Amino acid sequence: MKQEIWTEDYTVNTLVLNPRKRLGFLGLLSILQDVAWLHADHLGHSYEDLIRQGAIWVLGRQKLLMTGWPSWGDEITVRTWIRPIDGLFIHRDYEILSGGRKLGEGVASWLTVNVRTRRLMKMTFSGDDLAFRSDSGVLTMTPGRVDPPSGLGELSRFQVRNSDLDVNGHVNNVHYAQWVVDALPADLVRRIEIMGYEANFLSEVNLGDEVTIEGDLPGKDGPVAEPAALSAPVPFVGRRKSDTKPVFSALLQWRALEKAGDGTPGSGDPGLGSFK
Repeated sequence: MKQEIWTEDYTVNTLVLNPRKRLGFLGLLSILQDVAWLHADHLGHSYEDLIRQGAIWVLGRQKLLMTGWPSWGDEITVRTWIRPIDGLFIHRDYEILSGGRKLGEGVASWLTVNVRTRRLMKMTFSGDDLAFRSDSGVLTMTPGRVDPPSGLGELSRFQVRNSDLDVNGHVNNVHYAQWVVDALPADLVRRIEIMGYEANFLSEVNLGDEVTIEGDLPGKDGPVAEPAALSAPVPFVGRRKSDTKPVFSALLQWRALEKAGDGTPGSGDPGLGSFK
């Protein structure tokens, strides 16, 4: 019998740690991708299943909100399910829990494309095929269109290398997020933790491509300002150097690390406090 809700347990280990010995933002994105693969395989729509039909899964949009980050050795549970199809996207919800507390939730919006032409390929999925979650537990948030303002300044450049590629032969979605994080000033990164992320993946990026990361950071024209919780996310865009076309757009939300209470389980710090 197909499971509507798929559950996986993970230990926060050295593969997913950040320098503070906590589950890293990028490590969590990799875990969410892993859970999606496992559930898709269970449902009969894995990478191999779609390839036989001349299609592949590609991630179109993603959104993640967190209230805290577990530490090294902590156990986390990720629950995921698929919403009933609405339009082109197939929305997959996630809940991240640790110690009996929900620490975060997210949504990944997937598309199917023709493996040869790389154009959208409409596939017919029924509720029986994808085991849509049928109760009221589906999340209310949905990744939207991310339109960064014009005039963002260049922060960094990255050339696509072998290790950036996934099984589809293009840059893996987690590496787009990594480029954004790597483009941040080190002084800022030391004093903040990422609590929200939203991205639109607009174009494939392939081996050898060079991508420019643009953003509008606090203190970009001088010393980085003392970070604080932001009411508005910070915009970023990645452009392929060869044609200047945007390949992804993203929003980050962060908060300052505090001396007492840093958002880890049991700290009493509520973080963002709510999911929208």
